Amino acid sequence: MLIHSCTLHRLHTGLAGLVLSCTAYAVQAADFLYTVQPGDHPWNLAERYLKSPSLAQALRRFNHIPDDRRILPGTLLRIPKDWLKLESTQVTVLAVAGNTTLRHGRSPERAAVAGERLQAPSNIRTGPDGSATLQFADGSRVMVRRDSELQLKASEKSLLGKANVVVLSLLRGSVENQVTPRGESGGRFEIHTPAAIAAVRGTQYRVSMDGQTMRTEVVTGAVHVANPGGQVTAQAAQGTLAQNGRSPIAPIALLPAPRLDDLPQTIERLPIAWPITALSGASRYRSQLAATSEFSAMLSDEVTDTARIRVRDIDDGTYVLRVRGIDAQGLEGLSAERALVIHTQPEPPLLIDPAPEAVTTAARPSLRWTQGDARLQYRVQLSSHGKAVDEQVVASASAQPPQDLSAGIYQWRVAAIHPTKGQGPWGDAQPFRRVRPGPGVDIPTPQDGSLTLRWTAQPQTARYHLQVARDETFADPLIDTETDAVQFSLKDLLPGPHHVRVRATGTDGYTGPWGGTQTFVVPDPPPSHWRALIFLLIPLLAVL
Repeated sequence: MLIHSCTLHRLHTGLAGLVLSCTAYAVQAADFLYTVQPGDHPWNLAERYLKSPSLAQALRRFNHIPDDRRILPGTLLRIPKDWLKLESTQVTVLAVAGNTTLRHGRSPERAAVAGERLQAPSNIRTGPDGSATLQFADGSRVMVRRDSELQLKASEKSLLGKANVVVLSLLRGSVENQVTPRGESGGRFEIHTPAAIAAVRGTQYRVSMDGQTMRTEVVTGAVHVANPGGQVTAQAAQGTLAQNGRSPIAPIALLPAPRLDDLPQTIERLPIAWPITALSGASRYRSQLAATSEFSAMLSDEVTDTARIRVRDIDDGTYVLRVRGIDAQGLEGLSAERALVIHTQPEPPLLIDPAPEAVTTAARPSLRWTQGDARLQYRVQLSSHGKAVDEQVVASASAQPPQDLSAGIYQWRVAAIHPTKGQGPWGDAQPFRRVRPGPGVDIPTPQDGSLTLRWTAQPQTARYHLQVARDETFADPLIDTETDAVQFSLKDLLPGPHHVRVRATGTDGYTGPWGGTQTFVVPDPPPSHWRALIFLLIPLLAVL
């Protein structure tokens, strides 16, 4: 195999650097073999198939043809493939997503449209949310990723042998390529950048241009990368870097595909920020989402600094997810792919009451949430300890359990049901606690400043907290005690009003609310006979 030399030109753009003005450093293919047909001779062959009729004499000398007007049919002629006449072929914009623009030659830039045809020279540019896939005459495809600019410099095929020649210039950003094998046709597929040229004859690979650095990552096949400083060939699962004025680095192994085993089959919340198992050697991760495994249109393309998948906003549907790690040199590794279902609509309503961690004494608490589209119904689920207690479908934005709830912790959640789309995802479960009201106290009539308070025993109760005070605020209680009994005796109470309340602490340690404050009055003691006698004697003593 021979290596071309080629003149270098200075590129007067923002990316100042050296680029190759022809297919320099590309490996020459073998000569094309042509079987002579009746009536063929060097002159009509040159007229039909070669770049210039003047190549007839060169063809005659190259193949030692004695008669320039006659060649024996069946003779095999060797024709250098660089002599073959080429004709332009159209390129189809297979798919477009996001902000993607197109410019033909010097015409104004406009929005790219899926299905339209391109001819060289054309520039395609993608924005932060854009992508586009180009399909060439031989079935090869190039996907232009977000924030990229690609120039179509040539798309041609030879009239003899049907060899396809594609030359692209990546000005910035990145492309993913799936190139149809060239076989022995002599075709070539080249991507030029300011730093180097990547040439292939059939493979799947990626090329990116960032400042002065070109990165090439080979998924299958092999890619030849060359610049004035040198050349390397990266094989499958290898990558290389090239910079202006420096030889491409020796190919290095790409990171393996990450594991996606822990990712759920269905995603119900956006944006997605799902953690994955970290890859050794990865400093960043790329997550891509497309409608099909061909990835013709990139619907989401995100890079994260941690081991997680990120998708910001996407419609409901079934997609293909592609994830790969990025090493410290910026080379992207092999991809893991899997189907992913996005199911976020209709969105669940916001829960209003009971609020998170609320405590209620209601036996059948009212569950309320925000009202959405009037066409929606709602599925309400109430559970305790992971088991459903009640589930019902209602048309309004509230519901109640059909039966009294026992004391305990509950979770409730709501999903919206659309008449045509069906049920959407469940909202987050919200916990609340149902407790029994504090015990009511049975207060007998005080006798001589004493009485025994009694209250009804509550199930699953460890102890009771009793307070007795002279003021209704219980700021300075006379009695403030805990007991496991359901009664308490009071003695030596002073005359006047007293206030009492009780609350229960369950076996789980939770202390419920106070029962209602109740009031009793300790009467004044009855008059003493000795006191009356003293009052009668006082006047008599005064006379004496």
